[in-house]
Amino acid sequence: MRIEDLRSERTGKNAKVAATVIWETCDRPSQEIYFETVEEFAEDLTCNPHSFLLACVMPAMRHGEERVFIDEEICPELRDGILTSMAWFRNWYDWYGPNSRCLRIESKTKGTPLFPEKPYRAGFFFSGGIDSLATLRSNRLNYPPEHPGSIRDGLLIGGFEIDKRETFEQVVNSMSDITRDADITLIPIYTNIRQLDDDWGFWAREFQGAVLSSVAHVLAKRLSLAYIASGRDFSDVLSSPLGSHPLIDPNYTSSDLRIKHDGITLTRFAKTRLIADWDAALQTIRVCTKSEKYTSGMLNCGRCEKCVRTMLALIALGALEKTRAFAENDINDKSVMAYAEIHADTLPYYSELLAPLEARGRYDLARAIRLKIAKCHEPWWKKELKKNPISRIYEFDQRYFQGRLRAIKKRFYL
Repeated sequence: MRIEDLRSERTGKNAKVAATVIWETCDRPSQEIYFETVEEFAEDLTCNPHSFLLACVMPAMRHGEERVFIDEEICPELRDGILTSMAWFRNWYDWYGPNSRCLRIESKTKGTPLFPEKPYRAGFFFSGGIDSLATLRSNRLNYPPEHPGSIRDGLLIGGFEIDKRETFEQVVNSMSDITRDADITLIPIYTNIRQLDDDWGFWAREFQGAVLSSVAHVLAKRLSLAYIASGRDFSDVLSSPLGSHPLIDPNYTSSDLRIKHDGITLTRFAKTRLIADWDAALQTIRVCTKSEKYTSGMLNCGRCEKCVRTMLALIALGALEKTRAFAENDINDKSVMAYAEIHADTLPYYSELLAPLEARGRYDLARAIRLKIAKCHEPWWKKELKKNPISRIYEFDQRYFQGRLRAIKKRFYL
């Protein structure tokens, strides 16, 4: 893979930095990738080669490229960190095979920071979800405003689960109350990095930390530290290989910008409790990734797995009736049976809700969760008998081809 023609552009009132990605080994067309922000932050957006390298290296590795070439200066600390992350993924995932090698990074070496005189400033990735809100709340409770680690900027990214620009603007506007209350500056960034590989399984297992870090590095002129909120706690994070992980994210640090994985000391329920008594956060919760179901003033569908799981936690805390983030202030056991998805990844989130729900007298919801957990623990052969043939094909594709067969199918059907 070659990363060429790094450039800065203006698109109307917005500022944009872009590069051309040329695939060398696999048969894929050249692509333009970009990062874009509004005029207010145009001076902070930099055509940073670190951003484009981080955006490209994991897709290149996944698709069998032998190298990533970029005719720019790269910080040796970042280069070594990327190689370390690739080594972790090769060790974690058997689809790379015992004889696979980390791809080569061919670049010049940068000896000094790009922005050595900038003041220290911290930011975080702000989706409106429980993890990111807990990172902000914990930071406000534990860091004095004058501390260099005190969060001053929240980065909101469009182009991942939010494709439409108008929907992204709706999400940006929904954050106004919390940004005022927490005294942070919201910086919207839109990018098309997902087009390099739009498989969400790949995103979760290998790509997430690199993608988020690439966005932070594009603002390295402004930021010195960027927090990535952990989606797991200490009880299972070290046994659960993921694309955003305490062993992965810090590797994406350079001499200009430090990346910190934050929040592994708290379970998801503990994080929900942390924000439940903060009204501005309670009204801002956005856990739903089904952006096609967003309506005016309502960014949670209330019917997907993440919505139902979050509503259960808020019921257990007596807080669901206090928030306007969901259209309904209660759910029943039928909703749990219909929408809760309990498997190895989500089991810890649901298990920790049982005792708090029962303490609230919601034995109906706890009973439904126990039934779903029991199904999760069914013998594998019973689960296999219940699956339809299409599900088996998808699983085979994911295990042995990392979703490539589905990607080919989509390309032919479009």
